Amino acid sequence: MYSTFSRFFMALCLTAVCINSPAQHNVYVNEKNRIRIVNNVDRIDLDRQTVSLWNDTTANSFDVSSVSLMSLSEIDPYRQMIMPQRYLADFDYDIVFSDEDKAIVKTEPETTDPESRYFDDFLEHSTWSKTVNVAFDNADVTVQGDIDSLEIVKDGAHITIRTQAIGVRYILSGNSDNAGFKLYSERKACITLNGVNLTNPQGPVINSQLKKRLFIETVQGTVNTLTDGSTYVKVKGEDQRGCIFAEGKICISGRGELYVNGNKKCGIASDNYVHIMDGFVHVNAHSIKGKAVYGKDNVIIGGGVLRTYNDGLAGKGVSSDSLLSITGGVVKAITTGNAVIDDDSLDYSSSCGIKSAWNMSISGGQIYCLSTGIGGKGISAGTLVEVNGKNKYYGTLTIDSADIFVRTGGTRYPEVKHDDGHGHPSVISTSPKGIKSIDKLTINSGSIYVRSSGGASAEGIESKRTIDVNGGKIRCYCVDDGMNASGSNISGGDILICSSENDGFDVGYLNMTGGFMYVVGADNAQEGVDTDGKTFKVFGGEIISVASRNDHPKGSTTIYSVLCWLHRNVSCVALTDADGNIIRAIPTPNTYNTLSLLFVNDSLKEGNTYKILSFENTFSDMPVTEYEFTVSEIVTILGSKIVK
Repeated sequence: MYSTFSRFFMALCLTAVCINSPAQHNVYVNEKNRIRIVNNVDRIDLDRQTVSLWNDTTANSFDVSSVSLMSLSEIDPYRQMIMPQRYLADFDYDIVFSDEDKAIVKTEPETTDPESRYFDDFLEHSTWSKTVNVAFDNADVTVQGDIDSLEIVKDGAHITIRTQAIGVRYILSGNSDNAGFKLYSERKACITLNGVNLTNPQGPVINSQLKKRLFIETVQGTVNTLTDGSTYVKVKGEDQRGCIFAEGKICISGRGELYVNGNKKCGIASDNYVHIMDGFVHVNAHSIKGKAVYGKDNVIIGGGVLRTYNDGLAGKGVSSDSLLSITGGVVKAITTGNAVIDDDSLDYSSSCGIKSAWNMSISGGQIYCLSTGIGGKGISAGTLVEVNGKNKYYGTLTIDSADIFVRTGGTRYPEVKHDDGHGHPSVISTSPKGIKSIDKLTINSGSIYVRSSGGASAEGIESKRTIDVNGGKIRCYCVDDGMNASGSNISGGDILICSSENDGFDVGYLNMTGGFMYVVGADNAQEGVDTDGKTFKVFGGEIISVASRNDHPKGSTTIYSVLCWLHRNVSCVALTDADGNIIRAIPTPNTYNTLSLLFVNDSLKEGNTYKILSFENTFSDMPVTEYEFTVSEIVTILGSKIVK
């Protein structure tokens, strides 16, 4: 029991919790290659990171791919204190693996235009005139079929094939704990997995050295499991980056189940790109900086269900050294490892669910990312490079018509930043972030939910350049800044941004022409909308912002705004017309030392009189008139004082 407790305590920041009843908890502790479940824990206090009492604990271990639930339930009394009731349910989601995932597989629509870049990725557009059956049987392998044009070398259950034949399909079946399939060819090939369970202790299970496309097809109704070793036998002049590796493109389809366990580097890796179109694919990557699915030039996900799990330090779920595109399907990426120092950049490398080094486009599908380690990221696009002493930003993120759910539970490292006296940190650090784009982040449509709860510097949505929102639904709740960018242009969308310890929306400038934005910043001089006193213009749309402080629209803005401070503890505030008819009513935190409210609303008309009413507990109470004012020109009103 004590050894189980020790493992749990050391890995508590990696813990996922499922509450069965008020008196009993099941704790899932992430360990290498497995999840350990400990039953009947009396109480878990994630805020204080202690476990007060254990009763009759029992432990069972099983492979990650069979875990039915990995969630991150938290004790969070603060959320209900500061967030309007109508938004609370938006954050009650868990990122989980379950058997139900297998029932939601949808095939990527076939590309019928021969001029399309990805036309040849579809298996249906190729002809396979030769069939080779490869049957593994423990320490042996049998090869039958159209083998006349093949050069075959066998070593136990390890097989190497060299061929120049066109249109060869290899059908793999059987089981072995010491096997491998290696292919040399100048022609594209298809590997059909028809119920295999193969392990190669010293290298990839499937190693394709051909430069052309490698199609991997799973037969409907079959379960296929591939596992590599933690050490590889090197081959001079050849890459072998993962359990399934190809020098050329990898195109995955079929309606079977594919489980890949990458222990050395990656689960599925291509020195070109990986395109997933169909099927149920679950990939584990356990090594330091391991990548579950990796494409050097691109990763394209258009259909199927892809689940990735990384428990190594700085692991990546879906990763590309260049581009990444998601147009459909379901992606569930869970990482639990902490950040590590990158020897090349002398900076931290963090775990991340979906990562591209260049542009990323998400234009469909359902994406779920959970990262629980120190400095962990959900979705991250782009690379920051220092050139001649100046930072260069490479890589944008564009989101359309996708449902995205992100949670991070890690903390910053080091937790306390030290300043060098010039406004810069004196030591390098890494912070958890829900969604991050090094360059421009554009949101056109879709639904985006972000929850970053680990601690200091746990940010929601960040861009080092600009965040442009043209539509969609955004829900962001975190400890640090809810949304952070050098600037933002908002023309549409339904946006909630909430921070429990810092600014809600922290931008260098803000231009708004449409949409609705509700912002909550923290107490203790934190701001709801913080533009650093710079450009803040509103020509359309609506803003409600609640915090300790707020910036306000200025300059050539054409929408009236009201900015006021309340110095008493109130639970509700309303903006009304002269007769007390409510225009906007909002709940407010009654624990703030100073409460600042910003209303930007096109219903405010010149020459009309308005009131700010406060209510002690509910809107049924007798209101107190805080301010009464008349809009006489296009100005911002600070309390009862008009500021031009």
